[in-house]
Amino acid sequence: MKTRLVTLLLLLLLFAVTIVQAQKNFYEAIKANGETAVYEGFSVFEANGDGTYNFLSSSPAVNITVTKLTTGQPVGFVATPVSEDYGGFSETEISDYGRVDSYPNVISIKHDYTDDGYMMIDDLLFKVDNISDNGVPKFNNVMAIYVMVKERGEAKEKEVTVKKKTKKKGGFMARMKAKIESASSGARTPAYRYIKTVKIEQMFNEYITAMKSKQATALTAKDKADIARIKRTREAGDEEIKRYNDSIRATPEYAKLKAHQARMAQMDKNDVKNEVTVYNKTGKDIYFVKESARNPTKISSGSSVKLDCSKDYYYTYDANDGIYGGRSNHSKLYSSNSGCGNSVTVN
Repeated sequence: MKTRLVTLLLLLLLFAVTIVQAQKNFYEAIKANGETAVYEGFSVFEANGDGTYNFLSSSPAVNITVTKLTTGQPVGFVATPVSEDYGGFSETEISDYGRVDSYPNVISIKHDYTDDGYMMIDDLLFKVDNISDNGVPKFNNVMAIYVMVKERGEAKEKEVTVKKKTKKKGGFMARMKAKIESASSGARTPAYRYIKTVKIEQMFNEYITAMKSKQATALTAKDKADIARIKRTREAGDEEIKRYNDSIRATPEYAKLKAHQARMAQMDKNDVKNEVTVYNKTGKDIYFVKESARNPTKISSGSSVKLDCSKDYYYTYDANDGIYGGRSNHSKLYSSNSGCGNSVTVN
């Protein structure tokens, strides 16, 4: 009995290891599907309660290809619209922000600034929002799924079964509902019919678990060399950008631009030196005029204004008294040339 139990445990362990090893990483899955494969996109999920989902929106079909270094090492992907002039997307480790979660067993590749990324499970590409820094995507953050277009006998068989059951249970009204649903966007495609039968959350989570086990294995010397090669290539791209920028900085046009910017900065600095900032801390709105001007300007309580510091200013609390600058019944707001480049406060 004990021998049988040990044997059973060994078989279960072997089965689990086989499942883990069978999981393909991001690039392996794309390669296995073939770079001429077409994927239809579906989004806006609606749970059916049995682990499957309906999808209320669709995206343009794309062709997905792996981007590689000249050495053949994969570093990203490009999704190109098949028949539309929009809807494409991509990510690459050679960019400033594109990063994979691990190497060589890549689960996801994401933009390290926006945290939006992608993962591939067999023939399904998942677009996932808010991938954390540890690289573990969450199913609740899945924004869209791109389904590879191919013949799927299992989906057809399930569809026939569902239609037979519907006809028996619902009669005329059920058939009408089925017709309305089949007329919705993408509902007639085999890819749509297939994805509606898949328990995608279960698939998603099982894949993550299996791939995290694979990622726990130690890096080989080749893995480390590949990682270093990717880093060097990214840095080489940065160096090329720097060389280009340096070449621009060496031109006479750039020198003229910098000289112009310096002049403008100096003018701004001079403007600051020729201004005084007046803060109104009186608790009331005040109205001021410059020297002998007639029309007052308001400074709201608690606010401030910048003025030409070479002039005298007078103020009152009444906007309608027709004040004239210099009149004895108005208070002095500021005396010319007494606070240039600084600030004064009216209490």
